[in-house]
Amino acid sequence: MILAFLMLFAGGMLLGGAWSFYRSKKPWWAIAGLAVLGLVCLGISFWRIQSG
Repeated sequence: MILAFLMLFAGGMLLGGAWSFYRSKKPWWAIAGLAVLGLVCLGISFWRIQSG
């Protein structure tokens, strides 16, 4: 369960980084990479929280 909350935190940080990259006009592939990693982390964390 602790891992799920750590993944939730990491996913939120990665999505925040993607938003920051978007605002500062970084390359699209860097924004997309951070966004995908963030969403994967959030998905894993929600799955682990749901499964107990």
